[in-house]
Amino acid sequence: MALGGAEVAARESGSPTAKEAGSNFRPDIQGIRAIAVTLVLACHAAIPWAKGGFIGVDVFYVLSGFLITGLVVREIEKTGKVSIRNFYARRAKRLLPMAALVLVFIAIGTLFIFSLARQVEIGGDVFAAALYFVNWHFIIQGVDYFAAADGIHSPVQHYWSLSVEEQFYVVWPLLLLTAGALAAKFKRRLKGIILLITVPVAIASLIYSIHFTQVNPEAAFFSTVARAWQLAFGAVLAMILPKKINMPGWLATVIGAGAVGVLIWATYTMSASTPFPGSNGLYPVLATIALLIAGASGTGVTTWILSTRPFQYVGNISYSWYLWHWPFVVFALGIFDNLTWKWLVVATLLSWIPTQISHTLLEDPVRRAKILKLRPNRALLIGGACSVVAAVFGLWLGSNRINVHILDQDQVAGAAVIKNGHVPLVNSVDSIKPNPLHAREDRGQMYSDGCLLLGPRTESGECAYGDPDGDVTVVLFGDSHSMMYMPTLDAIGKERGWKIIGLSRANCVIAEVKRNKYCDEWRQNSLDRIKEEDPDLVVVATSTQAVYSLTVHGKKLSRLASEPYLVDGMKKTFRDLKRDAKKVILIRDQAQAPVKPRLPHECVAENLHNLKTCAFKPKRRPQFGFDVDAAEATGIQIIDPMPILCSNGRCPAVIGNALVYRDSYHVSATYAVTMAPWLEKELAKLNFPPGSSTTDAGN
Repeated sequence: MALGGAEVAARESGSPTAKEAGSNFRPDIQGIRAIAVTLVLACHAAIPWAKGGFIGVDVFYVLSGFLITGLVVREIEKTGKVSIRNFYARRAKRLLPMAALVLVFIAIGTLFIFSLARQVEIGGDVFAAALYFVNWHFIIQGVDYFAAADGIHSPVQHYWSLSVEEQFYVVWPLLLLTAGALAAKFKRRLKGIILLITVPVAIASLIYSIHFTQVNPEAAFFSTVARAWQLAFGAVLAMILPKKINMPGWLATVIGAGAVGVLIWATYTMSASTPFPGSNGLYPVLATIALLIAGASGTGVTTWILSTRPFQYVGNISYSWYLWHWPFVVFALGIFDNLTWKWLVVATLLSWIPTQISHTLLEDPVRRAKILKLRPNRALLIGGACSVVAAVFGLWLGSNRINVHILDQDQVAGAAVIKNGHVPLVNSVDSIKPNPLHAREDRGQMYSDGCLLLGPRTESGECAYGDPDGDVTVVLFGDSHSMMYMPTLDAIGKERGWKIIGLSRANCVIAEVKRNKYCDEWRQNSLDRIKEEDPDLVVVATSTQAVYSLTVHGKKLSRLASEPYLVDGMKKTFRDLKRDAKKVILIRDQAQAPVKPRLPHECVAENLHNLKTCAFKPKRRPQFGFDVDAAEATGIQIIDPMPILCSNGRCPAVIGNALVYRDSYHVSATYAVTMAPWLEKELAKLNFPPGSSTTDAGN
């Protein structure tokens, strides 16, 4: 959420008080800020009609570009230069202390609310946020802004936009200063030179954003490059918009009301499935530009409403409220089960209390401090010190605070310890793999190779493992629950000379039902690919969990009501596969591990010598079994992974010094490799390859 820059810029181009404002203060901009932050807060509180409220960030980016550019240009025009030191000093004293305070609060709160493993994850986030590169940190981690890890987002996730803004502040004043030098040297108008720089930047960034959003929407959402055009659009407007526009009040009202209508429409119609930013980002950006144009007239009902006291108040505290509200929401989700959006609204409203306190006692006093204005070096020092303190909290929180030896793969016994169907339930471990604090990263090479498709991608790449030149071709087909078996098949393929092809896409059911445009296209592309490959075997694995709730005839169905449609669709898929492949086998969905009070790897990190407390009862809801029902109806042979994961009604978190689950749904890559002898034996039982035997398949 991009609040900081616009907040600061507005106050520097004219503060909310009359004395500070002078002639540059526009109260309608404060009102626009209030609308934007309200949309974001409503979205984060999961209010059903505000799923697209994330567009508030785009509004603030336009405001930042508009206000900051105008501020710097006025300084250049007035003095012939701009003080980079003073520019950064103003940013430091206004943004950094508040941001650091909330980060320290998040770090301390995390200690009391989340597990040790989660603390390590959040600690890394806090460190990255304190140094304002957390957006790239999330991109590297493959974070999806809309998809929480096991139902809980990082309490630092909202700092991504502040990072984008800070990165903007590093580059933009230097570009404007360069423009000023060029204007002076060639005796050209400053604004003309700035437009020559800004317009190409805006166009190039927009084109990149549209393309990158299609290729990798998760990364595009956080990308500074994919967001730069929104700031640049605001900068262009600052150059071409007169300080005052003579516009009839009725026209200003129509433009302003239309712009607000677009924002409301986008908030209501957009959602997590909307490719964003890309071209869809134009709606909030152009609406914000329209509001700024209407407000420049100083007339119209919309401008008057935005200038009223309630809008001014919310706009005034918007930066602080944004910083505080998100950790309140995330902490509430971490403490309580099954919170409805109404309770998340309560959490958001409760965050107003520290918002008001910190705004009154910290944000405003620091902003108004004369000593910091007179001594910019001191402002830089204080702001930098605050960020360092927050970064230290993050480093400590993210440190590896367990005493256990981390094994290499060839030292892991894993499933090899299972004898006669009995899974040993050990109570203590001195050596383990993967590190329980970093279990989520234990996904295998296939993830880093991009073999699990995300976002709008519908064409699978050449993800071939095992023996790429092998005479036997095996296709692994499904969602992320199929991909977790790739390390298993890869190990078999290397030993037996099988070529293993992965066709997987996250959150896309392979049953032939209407899911969404991208899932449906990917499924068909994958089926066409399988037909071309003419594989010896297709191994199917899919989640049967609640994520696959369908919309039929325009009506959103419950997961249970979706089941008959999923069964019918899965039958169609199996029939197609039986036609195009020599053999088809289903690995049925495994048991889901509990999320609360702790995930298995989180429990292990805190109970290395009391592991029995981390074992869980297998939960596989019988009414959610469309994969098995369809397989039985179409004559598809089935492999059940439960015996290699659980026995006697208990599922250990650690088997043979291997951590079994990396989250609540997926087996770790480490343990999956050790499952190779078991899976090879199960395939042999089903006569694959033809003529094989259980004796040939190993132990």
